[in-house]
Amino acid sequence: MDPSGTPMQPLLETLRDLWPASEQAQVSRHGRGAQGERGVSKGFLVVPNAAAPRILIPAGNAHAAAASMRRYSAAISLRETLQRWGLALGLQVGAAGLLLRDRIQLDSSGTASLMSHLEAVFSQSVSVSLSVGPARANRKPVLQVFDAKGRSLAFVKVGDSATARGHVMREAESLRVLGTQQFSSIELPSLINMSQWNGMAVLVMSALDTRLVARGPGLARLRRRAMDELAAAFRQPPATLAQTPMWTALRADCLLLQDEEIRTLYGNCLDRVESQFPDRLLDVGAWHGDFSPWNMAQRSHRLQLWDWERFEVGVPAGMDRVHYALNRHLRTAGTTMQTVLDGLEKGAPALADKGSEDGVVVAAYVASISLRYLLGAQGPGGESIDQKSRLMLSTLARLTMQWERAVRV
Repeated sequence: MDPSGTPMQPLLETLRDLWPASEQAQVSRHGRGAQGERGVSKGFLVVPNAAAPRILIPAGNAHAAAASMRRYSAAISLRETLQRWGLALGLQVGAAGLLLRDRIQLDSSGTASLMSHLEAVFSQSVSVSLSVGPARANRKPVLQVFDAKGRSLAFVKVGDSATARGHVMREAESLRVLGTQQFSSIELPSLINMSQWNGMAVLVMSALDTRLVARGPGLARLRRRAMDELAAAFRQPPATLAQTPMWTALRADCLLLQDEEIRTLYGNCLDRVESQFPDRLLDVGAWHGDFSPWNMAQRSHRLQLWDWERFEVGVPAGMDRVHYALNRHLRTAGTTMQTVLDGLEKGAPALADKGSEDGVVVAAYVASISLRYLLGAQGPGGESIDQKSRLMLSTLARLTMQWERAVRV
């Protein structure tokens, strides 16, 4: 099968990077039970198929293959949850050959592979599943690591590009900082190992044991407790927006924008925000930075949270609340100027009142997320978020001009 121009191409290219000494990875279709075929233990099964690949799972370890599918989040629908559960059950009893037809043969022997690097980290033989997200500036390989009995040992993120390396190293540092705290409402991964392999940054972190039912009736209350606890754990003295570390960083990073017109427009927006909220004191703490349904699950009385690469200290309290409401709304309503404004209002009901705390929190949030997207759009793969980055910048400009006109009236 020629993978060029197909959805399999990014996965196969990633395999060649992570197993550089292996012969060229190829997709093939098998017709017998996977466990009975020679050499399959050195390859992967494609879920659900090569036409629409979501994840590669280990072909030679039925328990690990089943565990690969038992990954749940609060964003997964009941239908998809049941599909994953059913596939995991089938894999557990050795029915992989009947359920999954496409596989990748791979020679995992030798020392020049990420697999051998991970085996050195864990001092034992391991197998892995592998997923690569949709094309975007910060796309990176994510692996789940299993022991010989199929027990989950860890998750691994690989920084295989300049942008991804920066994100992986930032998440490692975030986990170090967060590991100094004791949380009652939050469960998060712990840092196991941070290393370099073949020019790539390799972050190894503990795996969270997500449950089949990843959300319950108390999830909304649990989210609020988790947001408040995270912000409070890193509380700083009240400050105006311009005095916060986050705002200082935005001012500095604005200079990294390469397009002069965009840089000027963004800088003008920051100026207007400062003039509109000169004296309002804010509670200052920390935020997760991507507090979204797909990055969380509920387990007992704790909120499991992962993907901490955007964690930041020194921000106005309440930004996670706005981010969650906006992204949940955009997922169903689509992304337009109006849906963005509607989503912001869901997270900050008093947004229309420029003098309210909701107004200044939204201003801080939109300024932060706009710069995140604008800088991301400048790098490789940035074309995937270029339109969204400009939309968020336009939203920031519209809000600040509306507030400015309201003051004049």
